[in-house]
Amino acid sequence: MTGLVESAAAGSSDSAAAPWGIDLEGVSVRYPNGTVGLDDVTLRIAAGEMVAIVGLSGSGKSTLIRTVNGLVPVTSGTVSVGRRRVDGARSAELRRLRGSIGMVFQGFNLAGRASVQSNVLVGRLSRTSTLRTLLGWYGADDRELAYRALHRVGMLEKLHHRADALSGGQQQRVAIARVLAQEPRVVLADEPVASLDPPTAHAVMQDLADINRDLGITVLVNLHVLDLARRYGVRLIGMRAGRVVYDGPAAQAGDDVFERIYDRPILGGDRIGEGR
Repeated sequence: MTGLVESAAAGSSDSAAAPWGIDLEGVSVRYPNGTVGLDDVTLRIAAGEMVAIVGLSGSGKSTLIRTVNGLVPVTSGTVSVGRRRVDGARSAELRRLRGSIGMVFQGFNLAGRASVQSNVLVGRLSRTSTLRTLLGWYGADDRELAYRALHRVGMLEKLHHRADALSGGQQQRVAIARVLAQEPRVVLADEPVASLDPPTAHAVMQDLADINRDLGITVLVNLHVLDLARRYGVRLIGMRAGRVVYDGPAAQAGDDVFERIYDRPILGGDRIGEGR
């Protein structure tokens, strides 16, 4: 393992591909049951931005982030990522697009019985032939990317551990490493710390902030906790009832801003604490 650590450290000056910006123009989403997920949303997110999206459950923040990679189709309006249209894209086009858009989920989405290394190598699927994927034949370059990704999030020592033997925070960091192995141009994180304790939540958010700062990757992260949004977001977007009700610098968002976003007073559960 020492050799792996040294190898990953030597290559830790990761070079990401040029990040992509995101454009939503007049986007509305209406679900089959009539629920409005988004209501005429227009946003411009520059390449390399670190954006925290906040709002209560049902505010539209998850719908917003999932329109970016086509997981939720739009009812009207246009969505573009890196000058590529998402709305109306065919299945093959969406698959190619998603190869450059990493997604971090609240539930980690790891294969529990597989090793950490195997889970991270899943991030190479879009850049590996079908035959090699089925046979598990990953090249040396793919494995090196996996080692570097795990080193970045402090999980290289767990390379051969089963994913289900890890703590929740460790699993989320492996999930982030899997995304990094994609060599993404955009990272989307949908409530990535909702199930974690405060210190671990801060650690995971710091990983995402470091990825944005060090690699320049565009990062959008959904949160419901105001102090995490203020501390780690650079830009803050507030959602309520499918609409954008705040868009500005995260550091300047006081409790009054969050009360407007939430349309109610701040409660104890809206804060997570310093955690460190």
